[in-house]
Amino acid sequence: MYIIRYSINKFEPQYQSKHLSQVDLELDELWFENDFMNFCPNHLKSICLENHKRKVPFYKQYYEDFKYGIWAFIDGCKNNQSLNHLKRKVPCWKAEINDNTIVYDVNWEKRMLITNPECKYFGFYIPVNQLNSLKMIS
Repeated sequence: MYIIRYSINKFEPQYQSKHLSQVDLELDELWFENDFMNFCPNHLKSICLENHKRKVPFYKQYYEDFKYGIWAFIDGCKNNQSLNHLKRKVPCWKAEINDNTIVYDVNWEKRMLITNPECKYFGFYIPVNQLNSLKMIS
């Protein structure tokens, strides 16, 4: 499968400090129980608690995967809206990667194969341990 990545660092894995800080907050039970739940509207508390209980085991199981990796798109399937966070124009790089590569959705809530149709619409995160089959093209 061909993938593309917009980056000044080509396909070099990056430490995911911003995203990881959100995971760390979710794993912080004191923050969740005291701070978050106090500010959460009453009508949403049960949904927030349900989401929290679902996310915590997932984040604990795959925490190491979230530390280093890259964000990418399937070639020809990028969503321009997904690039809104870029502050300046950056080069686009192309590579080939194995179809059996395990990736995460953009919200870090699902683990799936890169061939999953969801990857075509939103992009995905590839942890560093899945980049061994990556071959740079341009």
